Amino acid sequence: MKRKVTLLTVLLLTLSMLFALTACNSFGSIKKAYEDAGYTESESVQEYQDEIVEAMGEDYENVCTIHLFTKDLLDFALILEFHSTKDLEEAYESSETLKGLVKDLQNSDLVNGNCVLFLYNPLGNGFSTFVNA
Repeated sequence: MKRKVTLLTVLLLTLSMLFALTACNSFGSIKKAYEDAGYTESESVQEYQDEIVEAMGEDYENVCTIHLFTKDLLDFALILEFHSTKDLEEAYESSETLKGLVKDLQNSDLVNGNCVLFLYNPLGNGFSTFVNA
């Protein structure tokens, strides 16, 4: 009986850790929402990531990945995916760029888990897709 209780406890702890770790990354649901809305992820942005990060004037290269979703020429969304919510919070504290973009990290529609909607066309649907993801 003791062995069953121990096994059940280990199993429950493992499952809870799995859910806790996957809850930190929201990019999968954001990507799915954009794809369902007809957007495609641009692969070419990856080869320019270093230049984009350098142009932003901050040291994001080790803590985030840049994703660009496009629907047509004028409907796009540029998303910063941080490795974790902790990395996002640390970058926010040290970045005047992020502080200027996001006034309240916890209550902003521009933040979804570990992702920040950095740039979008207000005339397109990129913002509403991000918020509803």
